[in-house]
Amino acid sequence: MPEKWLGPLCVICAAVLGLSTGVLYFRHAGPMQATATPTSVAADRETNGAAASVHAPAPDADTSLRIWPGDSSLANGLAMTDSHHLIVNDGLRDLMDYFLLEQTDEDRADQLKLYLRTRLRPPASEEAVQIVEHYVAYMKAHDDLLAAQNLNAQSLNATNVDINRIVTWRQQRDPLRQRMLGDEVVQAWYQNDDSQLAQAIDEYRQRAADQEGGAASAQQPRYPVPHWQNSREEEQHIQYLLGLLQKAVTSYSERSHEGRHWAERYSSYQNDAQKIIRDAALDVSQRNAQLQALRVKLFPTQAERQRAHELGP
Repeated sequence: MPEKWLGPLCVICAAVLGLSTGVLYFRHAGPMQATATPTSVAADRETNGAAASVHAPAPDADTSLRIWPGDSSLANGLAMTDSHHLIVNDGLRDLMDYFLLEQTDEDRADQLKLYLRTRLRPPASEEAVQIVEHYVAYMKAHDDLLAAQNLNAQSLNATNVDINRIVTWRQQRDPLRQRMLGDEVVQAWYQNDDSQLAQAIDEYRQRAADQEGGAASAQQPRYPVPHWQNSREEEQHIQYLLGLLQKAVTSYSERSHEGRHWAERYSSYQNDAQKIIRDAALDVSQRNAQLQALRVKLFPTQAERQRAHELGP
């Protein structure tokens, strides 16, 4: 191997440590055979010596890759079948969101394509690049359609939810998503979110009907609304429902704004956390207490604090 490729190869091999289970095979030229089995990028390299070269740039490859996921779960989320077709899974979506929604580089989409071509063998690499192109186009179309509905997640609260407008938005969004992303991507990426949203809509509608004193009809049986004796737990559940509705009407532009702020906060956290870790005067309990206090200081929500804790240190 030429000496100039040893550095990039070592970096890439060090990142390839984990295994992510795929949920759907990407249909390239036709339906995938039922006997195809998932292969992670890491497993492909370890079990097939000839596959090792796909993790290093080809001699004539563009090596201008500047963005590299620091989270090992993102780096290891890609998966292929044993015939090297792409498996569409949540790991692929998380990786794409990292590049497209958390980075500020103007060429971040091109950087993502280069990363995928560096990490995946053909035809999986080109299948992934095709999804990137469709996803970028969908993000813009999604936000244009959402703006026409005049729905704003930031202004949505428990007192002003217009559930019928949200239903109308979903009826417009879902065909757009299906048309631009395709069945495999929609099922793999959005099936769970759609199920949760449907339940939230049904429960919110039933709660509104209960407050108005309406009775369930034979055509529309009553949705089983959960209740708690503890008012605090009841309020927490209401906020959970509201969070699902807010997520459904959040634009990709807003998600990008939030993602970049998260990236800035996490970078600051890493710098300060390393100082705490290197402080020899602290024992384990003191170090953990200071790291926890730092997460509370820098991250406004419990979800962000938990994510920072999981990413480390």
